[in-house]
Amino acid sequence: MEKRTIKTRLVGKEDVFKILALGESVQMPVLLLGEPGVGKTQALLDYAASKYNFNKDLVREKTFVIELDEGTRTSEIKGRVNMQALLEDKKYEIDAPIADAEFVLINEVDKGTSGVRNTLLSVMREKALFYGDTIKKCKWTTFAGSCNVIPEDELENPFWDRFVLTQKVERVGSDVMKNICDKHNAVQTVELTIPNKEDIKNAQYDKKLFNKFIDLVYPDVSDRTIYALVEIIKAVKLIYNYDDKEALLNICGLVAPNHAAALSSKLETKRENNVSSLIQQLPSVLSSGNSGYSTVFIRQIVTELNELGKMNSYKTRATDLKSQLLNIISNNSLVEQSFVSSLNFEF
Repeated sequence: MEKRTIKTRLVGKEDVFKILALGESVQMPVLLLGEPGVGKTQALLDYAASKYNFNKDLVREKTFVIELDEGTRTSEIKGRVNMQALLEDKKYEIDAPIADAEFVLINEVDKGTSGVRNTLLSVMREKALFYGDTIKKCKWTTFAGSCNVIPEDELENPFWDRFVLTQKVERVGSDVMKNICDKHNAVQTVELTIPNKEDIKNAQYDKKLFNKFIDLVYPDVSDRTIYALVEIIKAVKLIYNYDDKEALLNICGLVAPNHAAALSSKLETKRENNVSSLIQQLPSVLSSGNSGYSTVFIRQIVTELNELGKMNSYKTRATDLKSQLLNIISNNSLVEQSFVSSLNFEF
């Protein structure tokens, strides 16, 4: 496995770098969704730079970035005839920068015409450009598209299914942004593990949990995505250092986010079950009128919640359980509001 260090001025984009690493490892296109200005393009450039030891000339040579609009022509993807070779050497050659690039980013991919998208499909799927009887192979190791959102009227368009891996790129919070302003131009590092094909082939996964996942998401994902999931779960475990449950929850967020809550419930750990059970018992404990015992009981729930919330893949579930807890105690006249305010949630 390759160890790679990303040097970046972006903050809070570790998940973007990891999804790019996942796309590179399994050789699948990645779709980055997010508002303009959240760092999608810069993240790819920083990721590419790490591959070439931050050599700017090599990064320019090996990276292809284009922003599509309604006027983008197919030739801007397929390339153009090299007129010098044609006139001087009588050779018919096509200059296609996208074919020679190892890192490709198609910004505003939703704006492309049908012709541009069809050309992109061959680049994404066959890793090739077709010129009649001539085929030019593409060398990309990382292919990403970006847009704000997938247009609602295109959700059924099979084009989007080619992006098996879809990552939402969020803005960082205002508190983080204040720190960025205080440390303007500060460079930070992100350490990544990039598994190769042999690493992924030799990795293990829990087939029982995996089958539960397939049963859940099957109605809403294509066969193409399902075929890819074994390779994806192995790579996710290696890149993110996750166990099987954490890996499946992560993958669900990438390929079928609407099922994340249901999957979390299906894969619920003993700790989750314990916290949920304690919260269900809380109304009875409060109705007993024993304030001392109620206080101890609530603090026990908070302790268990904090342990659960420390696991990245369970933060959403822990947040849901926290909301349930606060809803019960905040609306109970037997619980002092000063006590509620004193509870320390660490996630």
